[in-house]
Amino acid sequence: MGTVRDGPAGRWLAAGVAFAAILLVVPSLLSPTWEMSVSDREHGSLLSRQWEWSWGRVRVTGLEGVELRDDWNPIALGVLVVLLVAALVGVAAWASRRVGWGRGAALVTVALLTGRVLTTVADRLGRSLGEVDQGASGLTVRSQMTGAGTLETVAAVVLLVALVLMVATTGLGGRVVELGATQAPGPRSAAGAGEPPGLRPAGEHLASSPVSFDDTGKPDEIRRP
Repeated sequence: MGTVRDGPAGRWLAAGVAFAAILLVVPSLLSPTWEMSVSDREHGSLLSRQWEWSWGRVRVTGLEGVELRDDWNPIALGVLVVLLVAALVGVAAWASRRVGWGRGAALVTVALLTGRVLTTVADRLGRSLGEVDQGASGLTVRSQMTGAGTLETVAAVVLLVALVLMVATTGLGGRVVELGATQAPGPRSAAGAGEPPGLRPAGEHLASSPVSFDDTGKPDEIRRP
């Protein structure tokens, strides 16, 4: 197992899974991940449509496709782009043994991207499940996840798998267990820690040197000349 873990097979497997996950996130940069439409049940006309991107853009159109709103969040978009580029660089460094900081960089960048994607996916799933086919005042409200949103959801799972493979490849889990085992107190240390201070070990008085007696019956060390 150690040969596979330290060899190129494990590194390339983890790098390939992470690279695939990053590619699955890329469509969410350009396409919306969530869509909602409001229509009139009686007349069947589409009153409004709303699209949302995972990085904060919101676009709303009204009757006949008239654009009512198109708000962008450039800061969130920039953060997502930086995370994607950093993860790509980290994975490339991971796959190459020539870069000493590759393992640490890959773990940190992929973990940050995973947290970002999981947050947006969890928020989108909760909203979609709560707003499907809700009708009020003669209106039909439908919300659904788009193709880009589905790919981003799959990317969240694949990123988690990539992180697990990276940790297993580096052997961090085994090192933590070994470190805990070496620092655990032994049986004698634990027993000594539980003894009250100032008490002598049991049986120590039996280990002292014996006292000899002379013909008078007095011990040698207290006999007077």
